[in-house]
Amino acid sequence: MAGSWTAGAVAGRSGQQNCRFGEVHMSSVGLFAFGSAGGRGGVDLGEVPFVVVDVETTGLSSKSDRIVEIALVRVEGGRVVDEWATLIDAGRDPGPTFVHHITADMLSGAPTFEDVTGEVLSRLDGAVAVAHNARFEEGFIAQEFARAGINTAPLPAVCTLRLARQVLAAPNFQLVSCCAAYGIELHDAHTALGDTRATAQLLTRLLAEAPALRFPSAPVPLPRYPRHAQPRTRVTGLRKGTDGWIQSLLGKLPYSTSDADPASAEAYLAAVGGALSDGKLTGIEAKALARLAGQSGMGAQQVRDLHHRYLDGLRDAALADDILTSTEYRQLVTAARLLGEPDYFADLTAPEAETTHRTQAVKQKGQRVWCSPSVSADARDRLTQAGFVLALNLTRNVVAAIVTAADQDDAKVARARELAIPIRSDLALDDMLGTTATPSPAPHQPGAAAVGVEQNESRTEPTPAAAVPVPTQRIPQVIAGWYLDPSGRWTYRFWDGKSWTERASAGDGRTWSDSTGLPLWCAPTTDGRVDGQQPQTLTDQIMTMQKTDVHAALLLTVRCIDAVENNSRINGHGVAPWYYERAAIIFARLGDPVAEVAVLERFARQRHAPGATPARLLERLRQHQATAHA
Repeated sequence: MAGSWTAGAVAGRSGQQNCRFGEVHMSSVGLFAFGSAGGRGGVDLGEVPFVVVDVETTGLSSKSDRIVEIALVRVEGGRVVDEWATLIDAGRDPGPTFVHHITADMLSGAPTFEDVTGEVLSRLDGAVAVAHNARFEEGFIAQEFARAGINTAPLPAVCTLRLARQVLAAPNFQLVSCCAAYGIELHDAHTALGDTRATAQLLTRLLAEAPALRFPSAPVPLPRYPRHAQPRTRVTGLRKGTDGWIQSLLGKLPYSTSDADPASAEAYLAAVGGALSDGKLTGIEAKALARLAGQSGMGAQQVRDLHHRYLDGLRDAALADDILTSTEYRQLVTAARLLGEPDYFADLTAPEAETTHRTQAVKQKGQRVWCSPSVSADARDRLTQAGFVLALNLTRNVVAAIVTAADQDDAKVARARELAIPIRSDLALDDMLGTTATPSPAPHQPGAAAVGVEQNESRTEPTPAAAVPVPTQRIPQVIAGWYLDPSGRWTYRFWDGKSWTERASAGDGRTWSDSTGLPLWCAPTTDGRVDGQQPQTLTDQIMTMQKTDVHAALLLTVRCIDAVENNSRINGHGVAPWYYERAAIIFARLGDPVAEVAVLERFARQRHAPGATPARLLERLRQHQATAHA
C-alpha cells in the first residue's frame, strides 16, 4: 500500500488513539464501520467472509491523489478462496514509481476506476472489508465512489493495524513488522496483490489470538454496477529460482480474473510457441510472456489453462497418426518442463527405439475412440465394425474413452478425464452403438453386469475382424456431445444417419437434436442438464419407461450416470444419488443382485454432491456385502 512509504505508520497511530477493547467505532469518512475485538455491544457477524483490500496510489492525499492499482483477496474460514487485482488508469502521473514500480506506460490502456467499480462492489458485497491501516484505503475508495456518484451504507471493516496493536508486542506496527512477528513472508511489497496476500495471512493469525470481533452493523446489499473493462494485471520481480520462470510468473498473478478474450489468448499462445521453439526459455522470453499476460488481464489460472491448451496442441500434432517418435517425445517432455508441468505427459510411454522420422501410415477416417488396457478384443472389434478408429494414445480429438471397471484407476484414464474426454463403460456398447440391449440374466445366472455393463456368459469367441462384414446401419448415439477441438473451440458432434456433424457452439441456449430425438443443450455448460433436459424431465421419462420397457429405462439411466460422472470429473462437483438409486431399483426388479451391488459400489466411489443424502444407498450396499460374506 502506497500510504505506508512515508506517513503510513503515523496515520495509523493517529487513527488508533481512541480505539480500546470493548469499543466499536465508525470512521469519520463513513465508508467503513470498524469492528473491534472484545466488545460487548454491536453485532457478531460469525462466519461472514472477509475481503482484504489494498491500493497503490499517486500520493498520500485521498482528496488530490488517485488510485493506480487495487487488489481484493477473499478469505473464508481462514483460507484464501479468490484473488483479483488490476492496474488503474488515473489519468495523471503515477506518482512515486520508485515505491510501487508502476510506470505511465504500464497504465496506458488500463481500465479507469469507474470501469471496475462494478467489480469492486460485487467483491465487497456481503463481506467484511479488511486493510492494514484501513483509513488509507477507506479514504481513497470513498473518494472514487463519490466521483462515480455511489452512496452506500457503511461497510463493516477491520483494520489489521488496529488489531495488531491489541494483540502484538512489536517495535512498530507496519505491515512488514507485523508479518515478521508471525514469520509471514511479505513477497512483492508495495504491490497491491503482494500486500493483500500478506495482510490476509496476518488477519488469520490475529483473529486466532484476539477476542471475538463486534461490528456496528451487518453487511448491507451494495449497488450493482456493470463491469466495463477487463482488468490489467502485472508481474514484478520475476525470478527463475529453483522452480523456474513460469512458476514465478504464475505466483505473481492473481489466482483468477476472467476468461481471456480469444485474440489475447491466441497472441499469448503464439508467444509461447515462439519462446519454446528452441527448447529453451530465457528470462527475457519469460518477462515478455509476463507482460503479455498482464496486458491481457489474465490471472494465474487463465495462464495455466493456456499452457495446457498449448501442450495439448503439441500432443495432438505429435499423435495425429498414432505414431510417437523418440524425438517428438523429448520435445513434448521438454515443453511441459519449461511450462512448469513436468508430469503433463506422464501418461505417454517413451518409444523403446531411437526414432526421428515416423513411418508413413494411412490416416484412417472416422471418429477416434481409445480403449483402456483391459477392454476385450470383442469390444474392440465391435467398435471398428461400427466405423470407429481405435486410437493408441489420448488426444482431444478422441471422442470417447472406453474403460473397464478394472482400469478405473489407470493413469491414462485419469488423463482422459483431464482432457474432458467422455468416459464410457466397455460393456455399455449396445447403447453407444445404437443396438438393442441384451436383457440382464435371470436370478440363477451369477456374474451379472454392473450398471452400464453388459455380460453374456454364452457369447461365442469373437470372429476375426477381417471376416466380419461391416454393418451398414450402425448409428452411434451416446457419443453425441460437446468437445474441445485442438484450437480450444467447443464443437458439437452427432450422427445424422449418414455421417458425423460438427458445429461450433452458438452459446445462446438454442437446442439441436441427435439421433435419439432427445434435445441437446447448445451451450457447453454443466448446470445440471443431461442431454439438454432438466433432470426432472429425465427422471419422469425414466420412471415412465419402467412401466413399459424396463431395459430402455436402464439404458437411459446408465447414460445419465455416465454424463453426471463425466461432468463431476471435469468440474469438481459431486454426483447426486437419484440415477444410481433408480438403476439399483431396476436391477432389483430384474432379480440381479450382483449388478445392483455393482451400481451401488460405483456410487460409493464418487464424490457426493453437496446436500445429497447417500446414507440410504450406502447402507443398502453394506447390507448386500454383509449378506455376501455371511
